[in-house]
Amino acid sequence: MSHKALNQLSFAGALIKTKAGLNQTLDEIDKKIDWKGFEKILKKLHSSNRGRPSYPPLMMLKCMLLQNWYNLSDYGLEESLYDRLSFRRFLGLELDEYAPDHSTISRFRDELVKDNLKEAMFLELERQLESLGLLLKKGTLIDASIISASVSKPRKNVDGTAAESPVDPDAQWTCKGKRRDYYGYKAHVSVDQDSGLIRKGILTKAKVDDGHMLKDMVMGDEKRVFGDKAYGSKSNKEFLSEQGIKDGLMTKGCYRRKLTEREKSRNKHLSRYRSAVERVFGTLKRSYGYTRVRYIGLLKNALHFSLLCLAFNLKKMNQLTMAEV
Repeated sequence: MSHKALNQLSFAGALIKTKAGLNQTLDEIDKKIDWKGFEKILKKLHSSNRGRPSYPPLMMLKCMLLQNWYNLSDYGLEESLYDRLSFRRFLGLELDEYAPDHSTISRFRDELVKDNLKEAMFLELERQLESLGLLLKKGTLIDASIISASVSKPRKNVDGTAAESPVDPDAQWTCKGKRRDYYGYKAHVSVDQDSGLIRKGILTKAKVDDGHMLKDMVMGDEKRVFGDKAYGSKSNKEFLSEQGIKDGLMTKGCYRRKLTEREKSRNKHLSRYRSAVERVFGTLKRSYGYTRVRYIGLLKNALHFSLLCLAFNLKKMNQLTMAEV
């Protein structure tokens, strides 16, 4: 399928010259990001030369970003593309041009899942953030949060064991502390200590242990890694030492070995650094509605989480660069 060219947009061009459909945040993000890097990555998507022209992949990626920033369903985004001039302005979509419908949006998402481009897109944004001097890499804060499944919780089996959902077999039961069981997935993030930007985001099944993910979440170029007691195993501390990275992991005690007063004091000191990563999850859940996954299955939900982190970083980038002015 051929792609429409993003050129000669007479009506959109007229809008840009005036202030019709003005949304300062969207306009600033659009100006500050070099979209050519993303266009190059998106060229890898499956396409053919037959059929009517499709929408440019970059336009569809921007649709995904709008969807995450404004917490919209596919139908909700389709409707908003006709209601909001600021959205059309951001996409470079002419006033007399049909906007992508919900099925087009869904198919593009499926293509992204099939071609597995989420990591390449995230690395491209990190490259640009680094060129802007926003990533300081002094420290990385690692944390995880349970995200509820989009399907109903399955009833327990007759023998009392946890049941699997026939609709979403990738969703799992897990427990956290002394609280009730949770059903869904687990979102893991690595956050740059000073900027609050997400450097890595991975979605796993809910049963995956936080501590077992540390090696995957360490970037390798930071000076120190921070994590709560779930990450404070001996093997994780040894791993950081081998990598030449300072240990900012809290120490975990057990019933056979209680924490010393010195270890308790150290844990209390390290807990002060957690605010940056806690703010990230707070924003994702409060502002982006990420308290439950949106789709069925790990692959599609993993893509959604990666796009969510991408959208978060773009807005954070805009805030940081505005603060520097």
